[in-house]
Amino acid sequence: MVALSEQFASEGPGRESEWARQRRWFIKARHDHQRREEMADRLDDSASALSAAVSIASEVQIREFKVKLDTYDSATVEALMENQQLLDATRERIGAMLDRAYVMEDGRRVFKTEDGTQVFDEHGVEVGSDELDPSLIGNERPKWEAFSADKTTELGLINERTEILEFQEKVDAARERVDSEISEDDLTELDADLLEAMPDSVRAHAGIELHAPPSDLTAQFKGLAGIPAPQTQNAEVSTPAPAPM
Repeated sequence: MVALSEQFASEGPGRESEWARQRRWFIKARHDHQRREEMADRLDDSASALSAAVSIASEVQIREFKVKLDTYDSATVEALMENQQLLDATRERIGAMLDRAYVMEDGRRVFKTEDGTQVFDEHGVEVGSDELDPSLIGNERPKWEAFSADKTTELGLINERTEILEFQEKVDAARERVDSEISEDDLTELDADLLEAMPDSVRAHAGIELHAPPSDLTAQFKGLAGIPAPQTQNAEVSTPAPAPM
């Protein structure tokens, strides 16, 4: 005991310095801990405020939205069936006209215009009079205007089918989205996006008002055909050529 007391006595100033350093470390650690707790409390408060600001869609809202998706599914199937029927009928007419078309020596099937001044092949390429005299094509054969119109219709139906299938993918994605928790705002936005993306063919079967038609119908049909109308010197009105097959 005497030796131990002497040891502490001999280390007096150094020992006190060590205790002072440990005490300062302890005080700092306690302050750091308090700051971390305060920061965590503020984060919890922020999360709670955010959660309160975002209203989660109710089960009733989700159920009503899924009923709407079911309606979209049914309308999509009906639109696809109608599209296929129209496409089949159009292609049947095209095939019949190709069977009756004038065939050139190189195998190209060609059509004369109603006024008898121009000739186009089945791909919409004009055949010059130096290649073929239009008078050689009998008037009983199908005319270019009828063939071109059906080719444009065919392309339009193909594009429509693509739009319908893309819309169906959006409906499927929306159904998966609402299977998990979703806010009222997100549900409203999802509903609006689907309505905007819905093709007119699906709208018609869903009983929803169609999109307003474009003001320039000529531009619409030119865009549908995919290529500009052929330019001629004699014809007053250009006839649209179909897209290449």
